[in-house]
Amino acid sequence: MSALSGARTLAIIETQSAIASASLALDGVMALVVSRAREITGAAAGVVELIEGEEIVCRAASGTAVAFLGTRLAMKTSPLVRCLRRNEVFLCEDADDAASVDRAACLKVGARSMLCVPLVHGKRAVGVLKVYDPNAHAFGEDDVTTLRVLSGIIATAMAHSSYFELQRDQSRHDALTGLRNRQAFDDQLEREIARASRYRDKLTLCLADLDAFEAINHSQGYTAGDGVLRAVAAILKRFRDTDRAFRFGGDEFAVIFPRVDYVSARRAVSRAQAAVERDPDCLGVGLSWGLADLWTQDPDTLMMRADAALYKAKEERRRARVARDVQGDQMPPAHMALDDESGRPAERVP
Repeated sequence: MSALSGARTLAIIETQSAIASASLALDGVMALVVSRAREITGAAAGVVELIEGEEIVCRAASGTAVAFLGTRLAMKTSPLVRCLRRNEVFLCEDADDAASVDRAACLKVGARSMLCVPLVHGKRAVGVLKVYDPNAHAFGEDDVTTLRVLSGIIATAMAHSSYFELQRDQSRHDALTGLRNRQAFDDQLEREIARASRYRDKLTLCLADLDAFEAINHSQGYTAGDGVLRAVAAILKRFRDTDRAFRFGGDEFAVIFPRVDYVSARRAVSRAQAAVERDPDCLGVGLSWGLADLWTQDPDTLMMRADAALYKAKEERRRARVARDVQGDQMPPAHMALDDESGRPAERVP
């Protein structure tokens, strides 16, 4: 690692002082650092990209990269995978000659030369600090050292924010089931709708609650009821299509299916419904649910459509139970209510 010039060292010290004097939160630290990284290296753009699930997301940007703030890219298609997985600096001196980058994509954003340094938190790379420029051979060893030092400033801010992030995370989870709560749901749904609308992607919402749950509380006590809720939550956590299951409270649940169409979501929830009915820990309760897929950017409208479908499902199941009791026959297969506004016909779920 090369020694930095006095001017660069002073610029970094000033950056640290600005962060300390302003008591900046993590987002503010990242925004200031990418701005200073671009200025110190003379790059056209500075970026902080963080890993979120299977995507890498632009969380801070300066210069010509500002237009790409919030952009998401699948990890498997990102040229930064090697940098992240091996915790290595990545330097592309000329995208015209580099086999390790997508030349067309680089030139489209004006990144003929690019320098990426991993952001390390908890001994693993969680993202990158990146600068790029439309000119070839724009970066050298001094720039590598500069970005290493600046990435350390971001890593320190991440470490300091970990306690507060843990508190925030705990406040957004249901203590009984471990699922995320209504507050987390509202935030997640808004983000997923914005993402799906931006990329013209699929999104399906499921609202669900339990049949005959109050009878468990009344006949066997709240401890038994709590056990049922935990058992149902464990089933919802096993969805392959999503990890976004939520408990609103009581026996009410929700599942967000990003990038999943209506039919695929219906199959997934049908499997969950069958699993609840088979699981002895669920004590014989049933799962009613309603689905709505995305055709509006308004979360409230999507919620209302899914809730209407859920209400229809519960009413059909109630009528089926009444018919069974009157006729002494077995209850017919459970019905799923389809979103009326979708124009799809009602159908039975095996």
